[in-house]
Amino acid sequence: MDKIIYGFILYVAYLTLNESYPRFMFINRFGENQVFGAETNRNPDRDKNSPVTINNYKSVNYKDGSIDPLYHFGDLVFNEVMADPTPVVKLPNAEFIELKNVSGSPINVKNWILAVNGKQKMLPDQLIGADSFLILSGTGGNTLWAKYGANVEISGFTLANDGFSLKLFSAEKVLIDSLNYSPTMQRTGFANGGYSLERIDPHRWCGAESNWETSISENGGTPGTDNSVFGNNPDTKPPEVLSVGVASPDLLEIIVSEIPDIASLSGSVFTFIPSLPPPDSVRFNFILKKYSVYFPVGSMSSGVYYDLISNGLTDECGNRAAADHHEFWYYLPKPGDLLISEVLFNPLPGGVDFVEIFNHSGLKIHLEDLYLASIDNTHKIKEIYPLSTQFDALQEGQYAAFTSNPAILLANYNTLCPDCIFGMAKFPAYNLDEGWVVLVNKEMTIIDQFHYLEQMHDPLLNEVKGVSLERISFSKPADDRGNWHSASATVGYATPGYRNSAAEIVNGKGTMVTIEPRIFSPNGDGLNDRLLIKLSPGEPGWVANIRIFNENGLEIRRLANNLSIGSQDVLEWDGTKENHQIAGLGIYIVLVDLFGLQHGTNHFKMACVLTDRLE
Repeated sequence: MDKIIYGFILYVAYLTLNESYPRFMFINRFGENQVFGAETNRNPDRDKNSPVTINNYKSVNYKDGSIDPLYHFGDLVFNEVMADPTPVVKLPNAEFIELKNVSGSPINVKNWILAVNGKQKMLPDQLIGADSFLILSGTGGNTLWAKYGANVEISGFTLANDGFSLKLFSAEKVLIDSLNYSPTMQRTGFANGGYSLERIDPHRWCGAESNWETSISENGGTPGTDNSVFGNNPDTKPPEVLSVGVASPDLLEIIVSEIPDIASLSGSVFTFIPSLPPPDSVRFNFILKKYSVYFPVGSMSSGVYYDLISNGLTDECGNRAAADHHEFWYYLPKPGDLLISEVLFNPLPGGVDFVEIFNHSGLKIHLEDLYLASIDNTHKIKEIYPLSTQFDALQEGQYAAFTSNPAILLANYNTLCPDCIFGMAKFPAYNLDEGWVVLVNKEMTIIDQFHYLEQMHDPLLNEVKGVSLERISFSKPADDRGNWHSASATVGYATPGYRNSAAEIVNGKGTMVTIEPRIFSPNGDGLNDRLLIKLSPGEPGWVANIRIFNENGLEIRRLANNLSIGSQDVLEWDGTKENHQIAGLGIYIVLVDLFGLQHGTNHFKMACVLTDRLE
């Protein structure tokens, strides 16, 4: 375009020198400084009986004659995406993208650019009416989608099942819409394909993460028609800081719940106590919704706890979050900071291995700085897998068990801390008879290692499948074979995520066996309903036999028969006999035999009283 001549008239024309006839712009004035027009290639002499074809829209500044594109972000939107059509529901077995025109006027997408993961495809001459749709698909799409509405076939069009970015640019290279697709955006249970992802509110241009939903159409999608989830969907929820972590000594990563507005992208909404120098750069990953804040070398001190203050974080819709605080720190674990505490290498049928570690450092430790591994026959570390990819922290004195499938582990064993069970995307393969468990930091320094053997299990056990090896003392090294023992039967042969049944009792007081209360009343009133038999041998490897006799010397109940117990255990008598009937009122004798390979048999005899109610 060489020149525009304009004025207070209905229309004006301008001449393009490389065309054989003039291009006309029909202009209507609105506002103080703006006019609005439609540009056409129609020759009024040659094509006087043909309809006008609108090729472009422009906004012309009335004062200085500068031209701005009329198409703005949100005029034409990505409205539906089918990234994985299999298993097929009822739609054709093909990927597609649906565009919707929400500008209120027709739009021709000639020379517009569709970018999929940065790979650009130019769109052909295609008019999309106001509030109408256009289906974009790959080779063969014209045939597949013809009955669903207007469609364009794009050579080389493909969408990755695991995620991709979409951008739509006008012919003037103005960004019109964008979308970062991830299968996690689908409703739970629908991420494996067959159903499209639909935009809820096409007139909402901000906060895309909460404006998409899996199609509820019985066909699996709604190409060419209004979406099955269509509705008014304003965003009134402010953004949140989800996690803060130190990826390296000079790199802080901040993950937020949604894409922030332009003003917040610079990271200026974040301050730090103790103070840190201004960052060298701040980058934002729109797919991961993650800030990467690069500080000058040496800015963060190891072992120092910092407070990030977020004040003014705002999303694209203008929702402003209240000020909040998030703790972060940098510390690279060293040998002895974390200790291997328990290992299950021979699981139950259908079960899973696990490795438990204990934080012995006196500090909070980031799990993403640690890796679980094994050792091959040449003593080289192999199968090195991260404990976590999130900014999970292990508190001082905390146990944590790691496995390939927490649900299976929790189904097989009771635990006092279900939240202390962590799933790993990949888990080392540990042999059933012998192997190495190795814990390393991200510099591949060995933090702790344990060479296990099946022969280390309690020789009194008839079956070791499903039985873990527990560390007895954290003051003794892992390579001391006498520092490991089979988990006791009283805890179900494993203690994932909490204190070991074989754990050493330091400065224990009292006798090996006590009972309380000596007078109990199993009547269900919640007061002294059970007799507690407390066993405290002080070390693992003991076997218990416990029998209950009435005052005539007749055995009425056997509570334990060659039961493997831990260094400290508690068993209960609910007052019932072997036939599960409540025993009569009276005096009863509790006979406890404890046997240890290194200590022989110890006999304990105590009396208790079973009554009905204590007044």
